[in-house]
Amino acid sequence: MTNIQLIATDLDGTFLADDKTFDKALFKVVLERLKAKNIGFVIATGVHQERIEMLLADFLHAGLFYVTNNGARVIAPNGEVLYNQAIPWSVLAQIQTLITAFEPKPDQGLVYSTDDTAYIPRSFSHLATDDRLKYFKKVILFDDVSEIVMPIFKVTMNWIDFDESKLYAAAKQALGHQVHVTETGTGAIDIVPAGVNKAVGLKVLADNLGIQLSQVAAFGDGGNDIEMLTQVGYPYIMPNTKLSGDFLPVVADNNHAGVLRTILTILDKSSVS
Repeated sequence: MTNIQLIATDLDGTFLADDKTFDKALFKVVLERLKAKNIGFVIATGVHQERIEMLLADFLHAGLFYVTNNGARVIAPNGEVLYNQAIPWSVLAQIQTLITAFEPKPDQGLVYSTDDTAYIPRSFSHLATDDRLKYFKKVILFDDVSEIVMPIFKVTMNWIDFDESKLYAAAKQALGHQVHVTETGTGAIDIVPAGVNKAVGLKVLADNLGIQLSQVAAFGDGGNDIEMLTQVGYPYIMPNTKLSGDFLPVVADNNHAGVLRTILTILDKSSVS
C-alpha cells in the first residue's frame, strides 16, 4: 500500500512527448484526482521557469510546484521562492575560462541562464536562432561574464556527436567541487551550482510540506534525474532509457502519456484511490 503525498515529473522525454506536447485533457483529470486526495504535483526539470510557463500555459493556476534549473530554484504554487541557488560570480569567470580553452567548442550553442533571460557570449551569437531561444523573454549578448548583472542558475552547452565524459573530466579538473555538471535530458550539458540537483529541490519541498522523501513518487528518464530517483520512495523510470537500477516501470512511453496513465494506475490500485 502506498502513502504517496507528492508526485514529481521531469519534462523532456518523460512528461512531454517528443514534439513537446502532452495530453491536456488527461492532465486536467489527473490534477483533479490528486487535488481530491491532497497530493501535490511537481514539475522537476532542468529547464528554466519561462520555458515551463510557455509549455504549461493552460495550467499556471493549477497549484503546481516547480523544481527548475536542475534543482537551483524551487517555487511554490503561490509564486513564493522556497530555494534559490545561483552560480557565484567568481565561479562564472572560471567556467568562462574553461569553455574558452576547451575543444571542441559547443557547436550547438552556449547559454548562461536566468529564469527568463539568455546571456550568450558574442562569439556564439550565430547559434542564437529564434527556434533555439524561443523560450526566453530576453536575449543579451556579452563579451565577458563580468557584464552579466543577473543571477545565473545554469550554464548550458550543446554539441553534435560529442563524448560528454571529456567535458566532465575537464570541468572536474578546472572547477573541482565548485559546481555540479549534469546532462539536461535534451542532449545538452548543464553546469549548475555545487550541491544542486533535483533531489535537493524535492527535499526542500518535502520539508516545506512536512513530509518525507519516502512519500514522494518521481518520474524521470535521464542522468539529471538520477539523484531524484534514488532519493524518493517511489522512483518510476521511462522505457527505453539508459538508466538502470531498482526503479518502477511506467505503463507507456512519453509519446503515449506514460506518466499520467501511471499516476491514474497508482490512484486506482493503491490506498490513495
